[in-house]
Amino acid sequence: MPVLLPTLLHFFLATFLPMLGLLLTSGLVIYAVYVRWIDLPHKWLLAPRAVQVLIGVALLCNAWTGVRLYLAHSAQQAWQDSAGVRASRERFVLPQDYQYGEILIPAGSLINRSDPFDKGEPGRPLALHGLQAVRFAQPVEMAGVWASALQILPARVELAQDQHLGPVHRYDNASQSWVPNTVISGLACKKGQIALFQVPHVPYDVQAELGKPAPDGPDARFLPSQWLFRTCENGPPITLEPAHATTAPAAAQ
Repeated sequence: MPVLLPTLLHFFLATFLPMLGLLLTSGLVIYAVYVRWIDLPHKWLLAPRAVQVLIGVALLCNAWTGVRLYLAHSAQQAWQDSAGVRASRERFVLPQDYQYGEILIPAGSLINRSDPFDKGEPGRPLALHGLQAVRFAQPVEMAGVWASALQILPARVELAQDQHLGPVHRYDNASQSWVPNTVISGLACKKGQIALFQVPHVPYDVQAELGKPAPDGPDARFLPSQWLFRTCENGPPITLEPAHATTAPAAAQ
């Protein structure tokens, strides 16, 4: 019942009233043509009071439809006007060092992120939840490697220098889990190569966070210490979209 009532109310306001206004307006126009130009010996006519009531209901329904169209247009216009503000918070150069989960991302790093909760409000504090990729201003140690860039999904790390990485993990079909590779203990990886990782799921209360941004800052569920190294390979470098050509996001409060 609590779910049914809002659904019925939405149907009444968004569908029934506009449709009723359209039908009444069309019917009244047809009736006006009938009264004015159709000549019958025993013409059926509505009472003047009934016509007035129908006209009044049609006007109210059409006025409501007009209000809804205006509000929808205003919301769409506001969304378009704030597109630049949203973009400046999705593609930017980090103005200060920022602790994100287990790693400290240095100032000057290029950030790409996506934030479905950002409506383009001015003065919104700096945030990194929804992080997609980052190119570090200087090498950062994470997941046991020195990285120059990071991609979140899938977990790919661009190596900042030659380094020996291990232990290597492989997927074991028998246990259906990732286990250390007993044949290959480590790999000699080169600068510019891409290290691939298996990222374990971090459990959290889905219901408690429904409709809310994911935790940010030191509380972010970004735990590279739990990542399992799989391999390193020659591959395309991690690419990011350039920073948006506006001022940087505001500093975190």
